Formats: sequence, structure tokens, C-alpha cells
Amino acid sequence: MSEVLLFSLIFCALLIGWLMGRRKSSSKNIESSSVPKDYFRGLNHLLNDQHSEAIDAFVDSLQVNSETFDIHLTLGNLFRKKGEIEKAINVHQNLLARPEITPKEMRLVQLELASDFMSAGLLDRAERLLLSIASYQTEFQATVLSLLVDLYEFEQSWNKAIQVGKQLLLLEHKTVLAQRLSHFYCEVADEKHKNRLFKEALMDYKAALNIDAFCVRASMGAAAVFIDQKRYRDAIKELKQVAEQDREQVPITIELLKECYDKVWGSSGFVKFLQEQNRIASSATVILALADRLAIKNQDSAETFLVEQLKEHPTIKGFRQLVKMQLVGAKGEGRDDLQVLYELLDQLTGNKHKFLCRKCGFSGFQLHWQCPSCKTWGSVKPIHGLEGE
Repeated sequence: MSEVLLFSLIFCALLIGWLMGRRKSSSKNIESSSVPKDYFRGLNHLLNDQHSEAIDAFVDSLQVNSETFDIHLTLGNLFRKKGEIEKAINVHQNLLARPEITPKEMRLVQLELASDFMSAGLLDRAERLLLSIASYQTEFQATVLSLLVDLYEFEQSWNKAIQVGKQLLLLEHKTVLAQRLSHFYCEVADEKHKNRLFKEALMDYKAALNIDAFCVRASMGAAAVFIDQKRYRDAIKELKQVAEQDREQVPITIELLKECYDKVWGSSGFVKFLQEQNRIASSATVILALADRLAIKNQDSAETFLVEQLKEHPTIKGFRQLVKMQLVGAKGEGRDDLQVLYELLDQLTGNKHKFLCRKCGFSGFQLHWQCPSCKTWGSVKPIHGLEGE
């Protein structure tokens, strides 16, 4: 919808609102039937494409009553979405000052005002207002708690976000909310891990998994704690769990699994896991790890395996590894040609993004548990296909 059309619709709504307000006022003999001067001023601004000035004039001309309340509320929201936060605050505060609005209408305005404060960066004022509304346990409780979770997440006040989020989860058990809460727990756990509070960190990772059993981050975090404690068998269990939580994320576990298996059981268990994953959901990282293991015993077998896999699952990463293997026994001009090809492929793969947000399409070289673009938790995963896994 174009901005001109949007404001035209707003104008029509305001006209209807004014007529309804006039009708109500006339029935009570409170005011005359003349159209307010501000209304004509607003119409003149609208005709001259001065949309913000037109809305200001219409607000001034439109009486607040039960028929026009929703229009005023919509105008405040429109100002906020356009980034005119001060005007939005003024509209909503003006509504609050009206003695004729009902308690329910007052709560609605307070919610909008809290959103205004959050948009303006006035987080303390927004928090105080939302906590005040929450204390009344109104029909808007879920909305209030949701706004508080958003506020605490923005502030990175993870413990507060968890506390409020758990209350909200009791009111409405939504998968997206559970996923967010699990990451809040992981944020707390990560900080404790950095401070080498291993027991406390593991408790928080467990709490994350209790809320969202498919939280890959919690399993990865717990594995990292176990590795720091040299509890490699426990780490392997956590890392293998990722394959059940989200097979797309298996590639990020391979290097750590290799390290852990080498510490306790050698290569046989690791190879068995790789073969299983390659059969269920193949990826370049899994295929290359298998090829590396085969190359330890027989280079030719590794090359043959890689060629067969590339026929079914072609990737640039796999082709680069094949060229690297063939460089070992190559000589003369053939080796020089392979070296040039390898360097080109190496440069190509090095310049390609490795991770992609499944929500908004953001891509990058690093794994982010929260997408830097759309702020969705757990939506960034390894890129698959010819240029990825």
C-alpha cells in the first residue's frame, strides 16, 4: 500500500470519526454543528501532500470519545511506525489524560505508550509502565509479558527475561517462545562457562534443553564444558545428540567429535558415526572427514570413495579436496596444472559464506546463534548445496 493511499484511508477514517463524534455531541447539545477549522486545515495539508501536518491537524480537530478512541490509537501507532516517536507519545499521553476513557481503554493506551518508550530507547520508563500494568493481572497480561521479554532481551538482562518468559510460557505455550527462552539460558550458561563455573553452566544448559529439547546450542555448550573438564565420553554424547535435534547442524559438530573420539576410543567409533550420518543425510563435511580417515590407510581408496560421493553429492569443497589428494602423486606439468586449479578452488571456497539464516536470508562466515539481521534465535545454519555442504 502506497503512502498516499494509506493517508487517504486515514483521512476517510478521520472524517467518519468526526461525523460520529459530532452526532454524539449534537445529541447532547454540547457543541454546534459547524466543522472545526482544524479539519479544513488538515484537509488542505493532505491535498498538498503534507501528510504529517495533515494528521496533526486532524488529531487536533477530532474529539476523543468511544467512537473515535480506536482512530486516535491507530494514529499514535502510525506515528510510531513512521519513526515520529515524540508525536506518538503525545497522542497516547493525550488519550490517557481523558477522564472519559474506560479502564480497558486505559490499559490499551498504556501498552501503546510502553511501546513508544521502547522505540524511543526510554527503557526504564517502559519497564516501569509494563510492570505496573502486569501487577493488575488484566486480560492483556500475555501482551504485557511479551513486551517485557522483548525489553529484557534488548537489554540483555537474561535472568529477568527468563523469569518473565517462564510466566508467559504458562499463559501461552508457543514453540518460538520456548526456543527464545532456551537461548536465554544458554547466554547465562556461556557466561558461567567463561568464568569456569562448570557445574552451574551445565545446569543452565540442561534447563535450556528442558524447555526446548531441540536446542542445538545447549548441546554444543554442554559438550564444550565437558571437553574443558576432559570428560570426553560425556561430550561425545552431547555432540551426537545434535544429529537427532537438527541434522542440518551436524557439520558444526564434526571437528569436536573427531577430537573427543581420538582422546578415548580412537577412530573406529568416529568412522561409524560418520558412515551413519552419510547414509541418513550426507554433507560435504561428513564426506571429507570420511575421506580423511580412509586416506590414513590407503590414499587410492580415499580418492575412489570421494569420486563416488561427488557423483551423488557434488560440492566445491569436495572437488577441492579431491584435487588436493591428486596433488600428492602428481608430477611435472600435470602437477602444476593441478596446483593452479587447487589454489583457484581454495580461493573460491574461502570467499563463500558458510552460514545462512533460514528466516531472512542473511549470510556470513560465522555461526551466529541469533541472526544479526532479523534477530531470530537458532535460524542460522550451514549453507547446503554445491557451494556449501
